[in-house]
Amino acid sequence: MLFSLTDERDLRERGLTSAELMNTIYRFTHQTQPVHLDRPCTTGDGITILKASEANHYLSIFETESQKKTIMKFVPASGAASRMFKHIYQYHPENIDQLTEEFIINLDLFPFFNLLKEEFSKEDISLSTLMDENNWESIFKRILYTPGLNYSIYPKGLIPFHRYPNGEILTAFEEHIRESIDYGREADGTCRLHFTLAPHQVDLVISFLEKTVQAFPYEKFIFHHSIQEASTDTPAIDKNNEIVRDKEGKIIFRPAGHGALIYNLQEINEDIIFIKNIDNVTTRDQKNESLFYKKVLAGLLLDLKNQADQILLDIENDVATSIVRGLQFIGQWFNSDVSYDMMPDQARQYIQLQLDRPMRVCGMVKNEGEPGGGPFWVKLSDGFTSKQIVEKSQIDHHDLKQMKILSESTHFNPVDIVCSIKNRKGEKYSLVDFIDHSAGFISEKFQDGKVIKALELPGLWNGSMALWNTVFVEVPNSTFNPVKTVNDLLRPGHQVL
Repeated sequence: MLFSLTDERDLRERGLTSAELMNTIYRFTHQTQPVHLDRPCTTGDGITILKASEANHYLSIFETESQKKTIMKFVPASGAASRMFKHIYQYHPENIDQLTEEFIINLDLFPFFNLLKEEFSKEDISLSTLMDENNWESIFKRILYTPGLNYSIYPKGLIPFHRYPNGEILTAFEEHIRESIDYGREADGTCRLHFTLAPHQVDLVISFLEKTVQAFPYEKFIFHHSIQEASTDTPAIDKNNEIVRDKEGKIIFRPAGHGALIYNLQEINEDIIFIKNIDNVTTRDQKNESLFYKKVLAGLLLDLKNQADQILLDIENDVATSIVRGLQFIGQWFNSDVSYDMMPDQARQYIQLQLDRPMRVCGMVKNEGEPGGGPFWVKLSDGFTSKQIVEKSQIDHHDLKQMKILSESTHFNPVDIVCSIKNRKGEKYSLVDFIDHSAGFISEKFQDGKVIKALELPGLWNGSMALWNTVFVEVPNSTFNPVKTVNDLLRPGHQVL
């Protein structure tokens, strides 16, 4: 494939070479393959159920050990609010879908209702009158555009999520900030948060965050942000795997999904990293259970990390019991098919290889029909199995056996992750070394009147963390409160009790 001088210049601006571009296309079209599910992770077989005494034990560990650690809350937050309001965009008075009908009936329950009333009152227009007249087209325009609330241009994190009895209205960003005080405060009182943002959002979000923290004069917040680097974007290709160009002849690039954020995570330097999506927050009167389990998951991570580091140290020092302890530890927490019949030298190498890698503890909720991935035992190319979070898009839907295993899944991934990316000497791992690059996938999109194939990198908590040491723990469904459409704000987890 030939590239013009304009192509070469555009690639350089993205931090790419033509060779790297061709390698990306080759990897996706020839090396990407569906994951091979062995079985779903279930209670007692990949998913840990903690007794009350165990949960309180790990809570105690977190309360003690976290005071010696640095903590970061990492929040993917580049999602656009426009997706939340998709059914509002499509409104037509003669064809009202179920979501739109629900939105209309419950308009006064949404946290931005009073803000909407104020927007109309600026022009001496009564929102109540418009509602009585069924003038929903005018109402929806005031929600989405200017003059009005202009939510069509906002990131999801800046949409009001909760309305409190005292009139206070809080966005998802504000709820995350308040939540971080409860489990992310370091010994000196510092709370660190890292938000991944779209480039056009940065100024708006940072200005909002700086204004928000003025309400906390006695807290010390440190905000970091990053964007998905242009060098991680992938080219669009057609059905023949040829590069697709726009009307000006330029190569069409698309963001490569949240898998690109593994490079953003690599830049984090803290000891404990909490990962949670921007839309997964609840009201402050309902958050106690969520906060409790955040601390429990982190306490378990710290305990497992300490044990793994001690075993690795004992292996180096040839401590007599280290091999048996190491194999039992791996078999109990990470790999159910560990072999106990290895020769001593082989066992030492195996233990070092298995334990000297990033670690994560992931909360899992019982599957109640939410869309998204779940926990599975995945068969690797070397014959071993590992615990992974798998999205439906990673599975061969034409393989009936694989689809049967998918249907037997009992738990769902709410993106409730606590992780450690440092070795026992405090050095950061190179996270790219633990990506399963074959776990990327190709999705079809419609652009400029034709179907194109979009190449997506292995997801951040899917293929990008496939080779991490992983522990799944069941957590209550009350800890998961996603907002995929604006109507989700009507769910109990977002309505103040």
